[in-house]
Amino acid sequence: MKDTTLKQLVRDRNGDPRGMVIATVIDNTIRFGWSYTNTRAGDRFNKQKAFVIATGRAEKGWGTNVNVPHRVGKVLGQMADRSVRYYKGVPLA
Repeated sequence: MKDTTLKQLVRDRNGDPRGMVIATVIDNTIRFGWSYTNTRAGDRFNKQKAFVIATGRAEKGWGTNVNVPHRVGKVLGQMADRSVRYYKGVPLA
C-alpha cells in the first residue's frame, strides 16, 4: 500500500491558515496529528513545519494531558469522519 496521508488546514475567522490536521495509517490503525501556530507569540504559519509537527504527533502520540485548541478540535472531528471513509476497514486508534 502506498503511503497516503490526509491533510487539512486549520483556518482562523479570517480564513488565514493557522495549523494543520493529518490522518495516516500507522501499524494498521488510523492515527491523527495536529499543529497550531501561536500568533500571539509572533509566530507565522509555515506549511512544511506544520506538517512535520503534525506527523510527529501522529507517530509518537500526544500524551495524556494535552489541551487541543478549539478550532483544531473541530477539524479533528471532521478529519475522523473523512478518514474512516477513506481508509475503509482500518480501525481508529
